[in-house]
Amino acid sequence: MSTPNSWLFASDNSRYSTRARLLFMGLSFAIGILTFLLYLAIWYICSSRRRLLLRGRGRGSHPSAPGIGAAEEEGDRGMSAAAIAALPTFAHAGGAALDCPVCLAQVEAGEKLRRLPKCAHSFHADCVDAWLRAHSTCPMCRAAVLVGPAAAAAAAAATKQPDPAAAAAEALPPPV
Repeated sequence: MSTPNSWLFASDNSRYSTRARLLFMGLSFAIGILTFLLYLAIWYICSSRRRLLLRGRGRGSHPSAPGIGAAEEEGDRGMSAAAIAALPTFAHAGGAALDCPVCLAQVEAGEKLRRLPKCAHSFHADCVDAWLRAHSTCPMCRAAVLVGPAAAAAAAAATKQPDPAAAAAEALPPPV
């Protein structure tokens, strides 16, 4: 039986000695193991930082992640029932066709809608209320929903009809 002619099972007239071939195979194996260990170390560091970051979100900004703002941190906690009730609601007039992005149903005339003050997106009140109990951001654009006095002012501004005389007075330059 003859041995196959390859670099591993080379005959005696090979350019490389058996020792050189074993050294090459050993180094290749060691480099593969070191690459795998490096991958595991990087994975462990990244996953532990992520766990630490997620755990620290409830207590304020984490020092290793200065880019996280208060609005992004509040996104996972949701809003109180009083803050949700402070958001403006209105009945759909039925003019233009409107879809609720949360439940994906069409809004019928007379249904109760809730408009978010910062981005002005509108949703079924029940749909967005369920979302806002778990998140404090808009379901469509993820903009932070205003809470507190800013929400009350925005709600009043959204529901108040502009006075034409006041708008004309604001458009004029002040007297000299």
